[in-house]
Amino acid sequence: MPAKHRHLLDRDGRFFARIVIPKDLRPFLDNKHELREPLGPDRRTAIARLATAVAGLQARIAVAERKARLAKGEAVRPGRYLLPVNEIVLRRYNDQLAFDSEIRNSDARYANMEPDDSLIPVYRDGIAGKLSDESLRMLLGDVIERYRGLGNTTAEFGTTEWRTLAQALCVAELEILGRVMERHEGDFTGKPEHPVLVKAIESDPVAAEVSESEYNRLTFSEIIEEQERVTKMGLGGFEKSEATLKKYRQTVYDFERFRRSKYAATVTLEEGEAWRNAMLAEGKLSRKTIRDKLASIRAILAWGQKQCRGKLFPNTPSKTPFEFLEMPNAEVKDSAERTYSLKDARHFLEFARTATRASFRWIPWIIAHTGARVNEITPLEKRDVFEVEGHWFIHIRVGGGRTTKTRKARKIPVHKALVAEGFLDWVKSQPDGRLFPGHKDQDNNLREWIHEKVFPGRNDLPPPNHGFRHLFEDALFADVSHKAALYITGRSSGSSADDYGGSDLRLIEIAKQMEKVRDIL
Repeated sequence: MPAKHRHLLDRDGRFFARIVIPKDLRPFLDNKHELREPLGPDRRTAIARLATAVAGLQARIAVAERKARLAKGEAVRPGRYLLPVNEIVLRRYNDQLAFDSEIRNSDARYANMEPDDSLIPVYRDGIAGKLSDESLRMLLGDVIERYRGLGNTTAEFGTTEWRTLAQALCVAELEILGRVMERHEGDFTGKPEHPVLVKAIESDPVAAEVSESEYNRLTFSEIIEEQERVTKMGLGGFEKSEATLKKYRQTVYDFERFRRSKYAATVTLEEGEAWRNAMLAEGKLSRKTIRDKLASIRAILAWGQKQCRGKLFPNTPSKTPFEFLEMPNAEVKDSAERTYSLKDARHFLEFARTATRASFRWIPWIIAHTGARVNEITPLEKRDVFEVEGHWFIHIRVGGGRTTKTRKARKIPVHKALVAEGFLDWVKSQPDGRLFPGHKDQDNNLREWIHEKVFPGRNDLPPPNHGFRHLFEDALFADVSHKAALYITGRSSGSSADDYGGSDLRLIEIAKQMEKVRDIL
């Protein structure tokens, strides 16, 4: 008779990890009665993966517990992700090994530096118990604090538990020093020899499987590049704009610096929580910005998991560690804070009249009287400004490197203020092609010009995208139909009717609606 394993469920030859959700936590887990994680049809493989799968399910339970406690106004328990000492030692060893690879692959000077072998006898003394608590704290105190911050241990300095962990971590440091020396000689086959690490690896077959995975060396940058490639082929979702990819890469850089690794397969939920908490504690970023950063990493990990067909995180093939990460609530700001006042908007437009650069002269006027975003206007070509039965329009296109937030093109009536300002005459005088050459840099150039010239010394103003867009949307309250307002500003109503029409007749009717919108000056 096969041995029974707690949390292992067999359903018609398919195995699952299962945990029953406590009744009081069910409202925080979509009112489910239990959590399951598929482990496949092979019993031996399922048993090997059971512990890690259960740990993932317990992490979800822990998130629900935190939500329940916060809802009751109770304090959150520390050390919720406690790990045995040998698992912490194994994690430290693997993290440092990955860090060595990262530096070795990025800078040749590292491999030409002699390792500090003077620490070998120090680590050996630590393992043997010859070092005082204070000496151990100077040696590894910061490391232990990091694992305390991740919730992996509650060991406090001066306790037997703390000293035991510090001595065990000396094993990881000594083994890593050995691997570094071997790698300096070109030998990358070295394995841990100390019984603490050997036993930790043997007792965690899933960790051994992941460490030898073909995807263990996959970096965040490689995942983003592959996503770019497949989306350009029309696969893997919609193609991301250059600005979005640039934002993703900056976020990845910040996360990699925090966790000291660029390899996606080693990401853990605890690292995500520690990064989130560090950003919140620092207080330099808004909760919305922090939420966006975490969401970016979650999206990239999901791309990687899909690209690897579920093998990047083989124990949760349909999920990534960040799926269980609790996001901070974004602050709700007064829309007036993101809108130019009439006084500031008028000053801006009057100042733009003095500009000699075409983008500075006309982009503020266009976005102020169309509600368009700056990056929708910078790639405009002369052919995008056209006439239908006496009404002029600006064609915001999609494709060929151009995009919109809804990924749909639209044709915006040219406002009477733009006509009076001479915009159409200026367009007619331009050669065919782009109206604003160098459009990829225009957004940053415009921001710099605003801060240095238009509003010098002012740090209380929103960016022009929001400042003029919100002001224009307020102007649409002048009895403009709701459908016309959504179309002009490029917002989706969520209705299939968004994709209907597009005929000249609709454009003429929308132009009539635009005539109701007042001038800003």
